[in-house]
Amino acid sequence: MEQNNRTRVAVLIALIVVLAVFGSFAYSIYSSQSAGVTLPSQQPDTSTTPDIESHAQRIEVTAGTVQAVIASLDRADSYYRPLTVQTYWDGGSSITSVQTWADDGYTYSRVVLPSGVVRYSLSDEAAVHYWYSGSSTYMTAPRNSLNADLAQRIPTYEDVLDLPTDRIHDAGYSAYGDHPCIYVETTADELGCLERYWVSVESGLLVAAETEKDGQVVLSANATYPITAPCPSNVRFALPDGTVLHSF
Repeated sequence: MEQNNRTRVAVLIALIVVLAVFGSFAYSIYSSQSAGVTLPSQQPDTSTTPDIESHAQRIEVTAGTVQAVIASLDRADSYYRPLTVQTYWDGGSSITSVQTWADDGYTYSRVVLPSGVVRYSLSDEAAVHYWYSGSSTYMTAPRNSLNADLAQRIPTYEDVLDLPTDRIHDAGYSAYGDHPCIYVETTADELGCLERYWVSVESGLLVAAETEKDGQVVLSANATYPITAPCPSNVRFALPDGTVLHSF
């Protein structure tokens, strides 16, 4: 009898030890799992990380800000591009073809007038030199003194920057064909002409322009895209007497 009691006690003690070991092991597992659940609270808090896309908004373009926005565009300073200017009148129209090469502040243009005469011009920031095909002489004028007849009203993005601010009627983002642009429209001037311009957001260059009078388009200009950038290095920025004003 006594022997049976001892056996029962031994078995009970052994059972208690097994339960204790098992309980300790289970507690360790539970503790490690609990720690795994609470780990995220120790990770970097991303709830305050700025959302870049939500803050990367386009600059607002209005009639009051459009000139500043266009002036701030990253404009290509070395390129080649052709431009076609068409003039309309009652019963007819004419086309002027323009090729422009620009590099490092110098601009060289070849303009085929409606008469077929070819006019060349070479300018820097201060002066414009111009001559006609076959001539070995040239004339020079301050860059801003050329009259509208000589310039043939070929529009550029500078025309938008030179507009009186009170003439700007409408402005904003607009697509011209496949090109994202900044659009500008003016009120009619004293001659009854209003103007529209599309300036490329990507290149900062003029994509198209229109002049309208009495509800009819009297002049339109369209650039051929894509432009060639940088300017081809085989172009000579030289006067007809051979004087080279700029080289690559």
